[in-house]
This record gives sequence, structure tokens and C-alpha cells, in this order.
Amino acid sequence: MLRAGKDIMAGLWNRALRIADDTPDSRNRLIDFLRVFSIVIVVFGHWLAAVLFISDGQLQISHALELSDGIHYLTWALQIMPIFFLVGGYSNGKSLAAAQRKGTARRVWLASRYHRLMTPIVPFLIGWSILVPVLGAFVEPDLLNLASQVAAVPLWFLAVYLLAVGGAPWTFAAWQRWRWATVIIPIAMAIINDVLRFQGGPAGLLAWSNYLFVWMTIHQLGYYWAERESLLPVPLAAALAGAGLVGLVAFTTFGPYPVALIGVPGEPFSNTTPPTIVLFAQTLLQIGLISLLGPAVTRFLERRAIWAAIVLVSGMIMSLFVWHMTAMVLTIGIAVLAGNAGFGLEPLTAAWWLSRPLWFMAIGVVLVPFVLVFGRYEQRAQSGEVAPKPWALGIAIFVSAAGLAASAAFGMARVDEFPLRWWVPLLVIVGTFLAGMFTFSRSNQDSIGV
Repeated sequence: MLRAGKDIMAGLWNRALRIADDTPDSRNRLIDFLRVFSIVIVVFGHWLAAVLFISDGQLQISHALELSDGIHYLTWALQIMPIFFLVGGYSNGKSLAAAQRKGTARRVWLASRYHRLMTPIVPFLIGWSILVPVLGAFVEPDLLNLASQVAAVPLWFLAVYLLAVGGAPWTFAAWQRWRWATVIIPIAMAIINDVLRFQGGPAGLLAWSNYLFVWMTIHQLGYYWAERESLLPVPLAAALAGAGLVGLVAFTTFGPYPVALIGVPGEPFSNTTPPTIVLFAQTLLQIGLISLLGPAVTRFLERRAIWAAIVLVSGMIMSLFVWHMTAMVLTIGIAVLAGNAGFGLEPLTAAWWLSRPLWFMAIGVVLVPFVLVFGRYEQRAQSGEVAPKPWALGIAIFVSAAGLAASAAFGMARVDEFPLRWWVPLLVIVGTFLAGMFTFSRSNQDSIGV
């Protein structure tokens, strides 16, 4: 088995080297790097946030941000979802512009994008749909529900991004026609929502609409980058980075916003659930830093081995993202069966921080088989020139996003009766059939497309 694993890795590396050597000079390597970088940071951030320790002889589960207010500032570096939406906007803008030149129908483009995004998710949902009933006979319902919910946490982001992709043909057309109005107006709406929310006004659904106003605004900025192509000049980049940092300090020091840029369990407000305008300040900071550091990073990516590594990871990045919390859940289960091995350290002490690399390595070992198996499936995402009816595609995107959000919010296990929350994966499976995922021809062309 070890020999087979080595052969698979060798084959993947050789393929990555081949693609790296064939990469045209016009390729914006920084975009591919940022996509990989943002997902990898999310993965390590999730693994870092999980804190398990022994107290009074019992295993306790907590969140690092619950245990110390001081490390909330660490989220200013770890909250990199704005980068992913920025890169997503760039990629979708480039692809849509090419589709317009070729005369490709919107629904064909949208179906292809839907397939590429959903292909890595379907095995995850099927896998957990099988795993939950099997484990239901051995694991306490509350614990199984928690495990399935933790494993599905990454899907909240994919639900929002799927909606961004679903609206991309129209938001891109709006950008081409109305330009910066498509950025200013949603920012204004997000500000209004925040004012209502923090003043105790009629927030309700308005506050939750910030999932679209905030993330879609950042996605629109990606269209500008795709159109401009080049990075911002140094003076402007430095000004934006400075403005973003000042904004973060001002919002969290003098405003009602929490310091943490991700949700903290038990806190009354969150900067991400739903998103607040603080993330716009974070976006300015990140755009500035990308423009300042971009040239040096691009030169670094010109090295053959480095670029091949990005190609390799990029080809299976969504599988890594989808399965990384499942790997953590399984690692915890193995440690518990081994007598709570590794959970004897006091959280957030020097010894605990020094042990994190070992914690990451242990989860990584468990994650590798998932990535190798399902990453190859991801690289064979379906494509074709036939697309479903517009109404079917619209319903597919909506029900799939609803299923992904429900998975993250509730998990896939129930605490009573039949253990599987069957309607959650069913929503996504219905969406994939409506979108024609199982009718398109397969394409095995080498690609590192974003």
C-alpha cells in the first residue's frame, strides 16, 4: 500500500511538472498562488482553533478564541476569505470575458462553473450519508451530530461562493455597464444593515443579506483586477493597506465591532455571521499587501519546483478544503481511542503552541488519502457544450446552496430517530441532477484553471 501511495504521488508530481513546463508566460501565477494560499490558511486556521484538553479527568472541547481575548488579533492574519472572493471575481471575470468573445451562452458557462465547484462536494456528501447511519449504531447521537457538523463547517463558504458564481454572468454585465456603482451601492447597503443591526433596529433578514452585499462587493473588485490585470502602483497600494489597517483599528476600538474577524462561540456579535463592514477594511489591507508583495511573489513562483508545487496543490485544492475537517474529526477519534493521546497539555501554553506542528502533521497524515482519492476525481470535473434549461439551472444553484448551508449549520446527523438528516444531502444531489452534472462528457485535459 505504501508503494502504491508513492507511485501515485510520483505520478501526480510528474504531471504537475509537465503542466508547469507548459504554462504560458501570460499566465497570472499570482492568482493561482493566492487561491491555494487562502484555502491552506483556512485549513490551518480551523485546525488551530480546535482545542481539546483533559480537565478533571474528562476530555473537554473548546475553541482557541474562547480561551483568550489576546489571540483575537491573530484573526486579522487568518481571515483571508476576502482574498478568495477577490480571486474568484478575477477568475470569473476573465472567463466571462472570454465566453463573451466566443459567443458562449450564459447557461453553458454557468453550468460548467457549477460542475467544477460541485464535483468535489458530491463525494463528501455521499460519504457522510453512508458514514452517519453506520456510526449511529456505535456513537452517541449528540457526539455524532457534533462530528458531522464540524466536518461540514467548510461548506458554509461554498454555499455563499456558489451564489456568487450563480450571479456572476449578471454581476459581470452590471460591472461592465455601471462600473463602480456596483461596488458603492452594496457597500452602502451593508453599512445600513450594520447600523440597523447594532442599534437594535429591524435587522432580521436585512442583516443576513450582508452575506451577499459584503462578499459580492469583494467579488466585484475581482472584475476590476481582471480588467486591469496589473497590480496597483506602490503609493496607492501602501495607502490602501494603511487605510485598511487604520479602519480595522478604528472599527474594533471605537466602534461596536468585535476584534475577531471570525465568529467566536458565545459572543453576541460576529464579524462574519453575518458579515460586517469591518471585512471591507480587511479587504483594503489585503489588496494593498497583495500589490506590494505581488512582484516578489511572482518572481518566486517562476522557480520550476515552486510553481509545480502550486500546480499540484491547485489541482486538488477543493478536495483538500472539503475533507480537511473530516480528517480532523477522525484524528480526534483515533486520539480518544488511544487514551486521549496528545490532549494532556494545558491550552495556549508555550508547550501547547510548540505541539501544534505535530497536531497539524497528524491530521495531515489522515487527510492525505482523502486528497489523493478524491483529488483525482476533482481533476476530472465534467464539462461540455450542452447546458440544462435556465430554470433548472437556477433551481439547481439555489437548492444546492441551501443544502450546503444546512450541512454547515445543522450537520448531517440527527439526535433522534433515524440518524441521518437525509434532506440535507438530498438538496444537493437534486441540484446536481437538475444542473446536468451526470450527462456532460468528461474532460481529462491538464489544467490548473481557477
